[in-house]
Amino acid sequence: MPPTTPFLRIDTVIVRVRDLAHALPWYRTLLAAEPLYFDGGEGLAVLPLGNASLTLWQREPGDPGRAAVGRAGTYPILAVADADAAHTFVGAHGGAPEPVGTGAGVRYFGFTDPDGNYLEACQVL
Repeated sequence: MPPTTPFLRIDTVIVRVRDLAHALPWYRTLLAAEPLYFDGGEGLAVLPLGNASLTLWQREPGDPGRAAVGRAGTYPILAVADADAAHTFVGAHGGAPEPVGTGAGVRYFGFTDPDGNYLEACQVL
């Protein structure tokens, strides 16, 4: 009998940002979504993303964040239907995309948000 788990799915991915008021408009444009939940006092905004969500959480003043740069740290991978179109979109909206790569049945590229957080886009072939 296979082992069971109480875990059902990914609920949300936390992305730490320096300034929620600055980061939220960028992510609203990136995801074409309005927050499901917003708490300015706590510095939280939860944006819908398919069956999960992306939670922007403002760092405390002076907190440089704990994320490692690039693939060395934890990062979300966002599904896309067309990697080239997504690449163009990210670049046109202030993101810093890496070149599109292909491997293991996918086309993908990494990019950073205005705070330097690393994300990846992935198209299943």
